[in-house]
Amino acid sequence: MTESQIYGMLNTQGISTPKFASFGLADTPIVDFFPVVIKIESEKVVHKSDFGAVKLNINSSEELQKAKEEIIANIAAKGVTLDNSDKFIVVEMLSGLEVYAGLVDDEIFGKTIVFGKGGVFLEMYKDVCFVDIYAEDEEIKRAIRLTKISKVFDGFRGYEYGIDMAVDFVKKMQAFAKANPDIIELDFNPVLITKDGLKIVDARIKRGEPRAEKLGTLRKDRPNFFKNERVALIGASSDPTKVGYAIAKNSLSYGGDMLFVNAKGGELFGKNLYTSVTEIEGDIDTAVITIPSKFVVDTTKELIAKNIKNLIIISAGFKEVGDYDSERIIAELAKEHNFNVIGPNCLGYLQGSKELNLTFGIGGLKGGELALLSQSGAVLSALMDKAYDAGIGFSHLVSCGNMVDLDFAEMVDMLNEEEACKYISIYAEGIQNGKEFLRALRESKKKVYIFKTGKSAESKKAAFSHTGNLSGNYDMFKGLIESAGAKIEDNIEALLFNPLNEVNNILIVTNAGGPATILTDYIIDHGRKLYSLNDDELKALDAVLPSNWSRNNPVDIIGDAMADRYEKTLEIVSKFESVDLIYLLITPQYMTDALNIAKLCEKNWGKKIYPILLGGHEMDEAKSYLRAKQKLFFKTLQSATSFL
Repeated sequence: MTESQIYGMLNTQGISTPKFASFGLADTPIVDFFPVVIKIESEKVVHKSDFGAVKLNINSSEELQKAKEEIIANIAAKGVTLDNSDKFIVVEMLSGLEVYAGLVDDEIFGKTIVFGKGGVFLEMYKDVCFVDIYAEDEEIKRAIRLTKISKVFDGFRGYEYGIDMAVDFVKKMQAFAKANPDIIELDFNPVLITKDGLKIVDARIKRGEPRAEKLGTLRKDRPNFFKNERVALIGASSDPTKVGYAIAKNSLSYGGDMLFVNAKGGELFGKNLYTSVTEIEGDIDTAVITIPSKFVVDTTKELIAKNIKNLIIISAGFKEVGDYDSERIIAELAKEHNFNVIGPNCLGYLQGSKELNLTFGIGGLKGGELALLSQSGAVLSALMDKAYDAGIGFSHLVSCGNMVDLDFAEMVDMLNEEEACKYISIYAEGIQNGKEFLRALRESKKKVYIFKTGKSAESKKAAFSHTGNLSGNYDMFKGLIESAGAKIEDNIEALLFNPLNEVNNILIVTNAGGPATILTDYIIDHGRKLYSLNDDELKALDAVLPSNWSRNNPVDIIGDAMADRYEKTLEIVSKFESVDLIYLLITPQYMTDALNIAKLCEKNWGKKIYPILLGGHEMDEAKSYLRAKQKLFFKTLQSATSFL
């Protein structure tokens, strides 16, 4: 479409443009509004400014004719020949702050608005945000606030536009995209912010076959994956080197009906081994399959006869080795008979509230408030091990594997109905249905935290427009997810610390000023603040600390501090009502008794107190002690603040 056609189309749908007129190459341009801008309208010229195909601030008909001739010459000098299909457009010249707006039909997230700082340096600075076409006002505002240009909506240096003006414009773009599904990409640059609203002064549109709309495509009325009572393990093994043995052993703490199946029969952990699924009387809620992949489809069909609701396929050897057909059959069976599947090629499932561990990861994990979903079994196993050492408990653990059936959106929906779950963490390698995932996040009653791989992936799109170049995989993912209300984590271990995340007033107790200063910088960089000590609190600390203590937060209790000085300090600061979290920073001075200082963390101070043990072998004893007691501690300043 030409720019003049686009303007006419936009005007009919309530989106503002300047006055304009178009004419052919041989026509004499005549307009009754000045000053104006003249531009070529040609598919042969992608970025007009690169061709010298834009002339600004023209104030008369004579100047307009001259500018037209100069543009033709400039384009010819670039080796491009214009013809009768090419035209010129003359546009009323307006003044205002330049912003950018675009639309892309992304392969994961579908139709998505791009909005941010516009002009010739758009792609250099990439100060843009991403907005789903189904986002409501608050989500749009959150997205816009992620850009630096958003400061102009807060009265920056005399600009007093108000963010509602930008929100209204984005909503009109959303409506435009929905009303014109064959528009697969568009590029508005610049869009001018004027006192009368946002006006588009340059526009390009690409039509094509739209991607299938995926919102509302999830299966309805699924059984809840987290509701399970009667569980069968197919492939239970007496061989300690087998996955079937590890899962059987981990499952022993489960108080419900746990059934073991092995073709050889016999007994395992005092339980009878059924030789097949068909031997089991009655229905089975949940089944775990660990047998070779070639037997999985047939076993799944046997389980259908047992009214299976949830299927966990641990077995590997599917699409990761080229067997797509078996996964397709399993997915079709799940849809036809309405049961859930996680896997294949996964670590398993854990439900803390029921002491149900159906994984071959570490045993002995505590129950807790955190649900952790992971597409990588190896990553999940490592995080489970870390959680065990730190005493972190889980409400649910799900190893998603190849995700043949259940996806993240459905699991988030189900976890919202689980009372034991307060926080949701996700390790994601790829999203299957972006629109539904965003919907699940914005509807979630529980905070969701996400770490995603593939941050360095570049855009796969051709350079039709700025939008195509700006919609790189990770940037779009991060922008849309944060706008929908979730939090993106930069450190994978931060996925474990979500219950600690909702803190603001932080206090540091330290025996060294330098590391405390660095820690302060990290805290501020994460958008949190240090607690300010009042006069009464300063006097209380004066009574137990040396005269040369810092008299500030960080509370530097001096390098010769032994365990008793740390203890007296903690007795005072733990009573400060507005403090959310206390970092106990310990560095290895000659007289530092790291072990006894670490032991102070066992006391119930009524506050979140987290030790940071900096150093090497001097801290080994203290670290071993805290690890044995399953007390969370940090070894670096960066990791201590990664969850903020």
